[in-house]
Amino acid sequence: MTELVVDHVNFAYRETPVLTDISLKLRPNSFSLLVGPSGSGKSTLLKLLSGLYPTFSDGSLTGNLTLDNYDVHDIVPYQRVAHIGYLFQNPARQFVMKTPFEELRFSLENLQVKPEEIEQRILNALDSVGMTAFMHHDLLHLSGGEKQKVALATVLAADSEYLLLDEPFANVDPTARLQLIDVIKSYQRQGKTILITDHDWSGYADAIDDIFVMTAGRLHHALPDERQQILTKLPNQPVLHTSLPTEKKGILTLESVTLESGQRTLLSRTTRLFPKGKRILITGPNGVGKSTLLSALVKLYLYGGTITYQQENIAKRKIARHVQDVALVFQNAEQQFVAMTVREELEQAQSLSRFPEIWHNDQLTQVLTQLNLNDLRDHIVYQLSGGQQKKLQVLLMLMTGTPTLLFDEPLAGLDSVSQQHLLNIIADFTTRQHQTVIMISHQLHAVTNWFDYHLQFDNQSLNYIGGAS
Repeated sequence: MTELVVDHVNFAYRETPVLTDISLKLRPNSFSLLVGPSGSGKSTLLKLLSGLYPTFSDGSLTGNLTLDNYDVHDIVPYQRVAHIGYLFQNPARQFVMKTPFEELRFSLENLQVKPEEIEQRILNALDSVGMTAFMHHDLLHLSGGEKQKVALATVLAADSEYLLLDEPFANVDPTARLQLIDVIKSYQRQGKTILITDHDWSGYADAIDDIFVMTAGRLHHALPDERQQILTKLPNQPVLHTSLPTEKKGILTLESVTLESGQRTLLSRTTRLFPKGKRILITGPNGVGKSTLLSALVKLYLYGGTITYQQENIAKRKIARHVQDVALVFQNAEQQFVAMTVREELEQAQSLSRFPEIWHNDQLTQVLTQLNLNDLRDHIVYQLSGGQQKKLQVLLMLMTGTPTLLFDEPLAGLDSVSQQHLLNIIADFTTRQHQTVIMISHQLHAVTNWFDYHLQFDNQSLNYIGGAS
């Protein structure tokens, strides 16, 4: 087994320290969990370990990162990947081909795997994550959770000795998440050494060997008491307290609406309303059609039947007018950005806001401070951590003040404290701005008492469920 060693590493981005005096040596054939607040440096450490940083960054590195006493960055990429596999936090950054099968084949060909071994490796990896049936589907048409499964399969197929997995379950439904933890555990039993970052710590108690904690760029090994605190088991399916709607009219209404994806029916003929001024949660398994539904509500996806906004058929509304009333907060935060720096994004959002009296400079500074973004105004948005990007994206969309906001997994990739801060901010400003909130989320521990209503999307149907659910 090769040894991957981090020895007194420091990393700075544009003279701003990100990691300070990091030393780490993973036990061979261990399963370790790396935890810490959003933006604390976890993803940066994994990118350094994989050899991506500092080469593909504006950062500067001191200290030593070695693989069997060879500098990680001196090893040619295809040889490095044979030893170190890395899963990006954002799977879209990882894909270059059209289908899962082609993606895995391209990856294995570049690793110079023997041609006669490639297809079986692909089938084994896709089967392990439950994506065999989708191997020839267009990646662009898969849900966020399905894309994460394919990205994980790509790393598993490479058969690297070390698996560095950055938030691999952020968009995966709770049931699939526990199944995938078992899959990764099975790879450990085959001799792999695994380091995984995750903000949801449930399900790990019986799986992991070590916990490492990152705080403000400094790393330490969790002692027994801290480990016990971290692994205090959370309910895998928390109880949500919502009621059933009694409203007779909705700000958005589905009338005999159907949704299709290729030959697959996502939503059978459904009539349903979304009450005005309420917070509505949508849950359901990966790939069931939740994101597709939100895309249909903003006229970005074809549908059957009729969708109305304020009793007006949206098919008759021009898209430029419609998106002034109904805005989609994308699952991938990077797709929402149009400027280069945080400051430029904020200035643009202020100039477009329907509530300039609310979003004055002092208010903005206060919110940015709550979100730990105030010192990042001059940072390039694409260099922010995944959690920082999410917080900025949600803030920008709140600032515009669109009457109806559709949030697609806004809590994914955030630590529990950041989730609570963001939910408090969403609740505060959507109330002050009289907005309707419709949100998809798999991160349910933070929202047990946050929503008014709960829609369950499953088996081609969309139904309100109330009480403790």
